[in-house]
Amino acid sequence: MTTLVIFSGLPGTGKSSLAARLARELRWPLLCIDDLVVRVPAQADAHFWDTQIQSLLSLTEAQLKLGLNVLVDSVFMGSDRLHAQELARRYDAAFRPIYCCLSDELLWQQRVTTRFDALPDQAVATWDDIQRQRAFFRPWEANTALFMDAAKPLDQNYAALLDFVTRPGVRIEPLPVDRPLLKGIYHG
Repeated sequence: MTTLVIFSGLPGTGKSSLAARLARELRWPLLCIDDLVVRVPAQADAHFWDTQIQSLLSLTEAQLKLGLNVLVDSVFMGSDRLHAQELARRYDAAFRPIYCCLSDELLWQQRVTTRFDALPDQAVATWDDIQRQRAFFRPWEANTALFMDAAKPLDQNYAALLDFVTRPGVRIEPLPVDRPLLKGIYHG
């Protein structure tokens, strides 16, 4: 059986670090929204992001059609999670959603600020950008994903992640589908 792992969470919560480490160790393809989006327009709206998510999910589907395990790193704000869950169901893949967060607000802000100051690409999210995005981020419900708190040691989180992704018979609650799934509509 193939596996679809999605890494969800706001910027600066450790998604990409965990996803990259897992991809290297398991040698599974990693699709990352940051690699897909070349330039974010100053006034990027829901339509812009819907187009990017649609491309990311199309690439994900292509991997699943080939019978490959796939890791996907994106914010996964809300209904895009439901579309990923549906792809896993359609291709009879185990669905393993990971929700990354950082419970220590001050530490999270420091990480985001340090990353913004250190990276030459100023397209990375600022703390203010993340706060605006946070207003639209749909909370994950208990038992629908593995919750990873980046305030915990990385090795501890990674061990739990590796077990969750590779152990057969992992039980999670399906994400509740509370609206029709419309391809290309992932926000709003």
